[in-house]
Amino acid sequence: MAQKTCPHCGVSVEASRIVCPNCRAVIKKKNPMVPYLIIAALVVVIVIVVAFVLTTPVQSPDIQGSAAVSQSSSGTAVAAPTQPTCTVAVTGSRSGTSIRLQVMTSTCGAGEVSSLAVSVNGASAGTLGAGAGASGTYTGTSGTNNVIVTAKFASGAEKIMYQNAAL
Repeated sequence: MAQKTCPHCGVSVEASRIVCPNCRAVIKKKNPMVPYLIIAALVVVIVIVVAFVLTTPVQSPDIQGSAAVSQSSSGTAVAAPTQPTCTVAVTGSRSGTSIRLQVMTSTCGAGEVSSLAVSVNGASAGTLGAGAGASGTYTGTSGTNNVIVTAKFASGAEKIMYQNAAL
């Protein structure tokens, strides 16, 4: 008859017994499937991780506010202007073909905005003062007008501060 060894006391015990006659400990039979179950679980975890990595969208780095470098016409590297975070609030109204624009408020510091360029229907119409309360009248058409006010900053950057396609 086949024998096995009790893992608790080391006595030789018949293979059919589940209790050791010497120490009365329960002798558990090893499951031959355990190594296969462990390998299967590892494979499932690896598949899940790979699927997660492959389906996660890659986000491009946020470069706003960082100093980008471009090349000038002479071949030397120059830093691109950083985009200012200040704003200029402009309001517009129309009477016939006259378009009136007025600067309501500005969060920009003194000297930060070099000019506010006004374009009506894609054509340059002049400039508007950058300080709060500054206003100007510009000529449009009798139909709807597309009005854009672009701030030009001392740093060289430009930013649209007002746009109305139905004035």
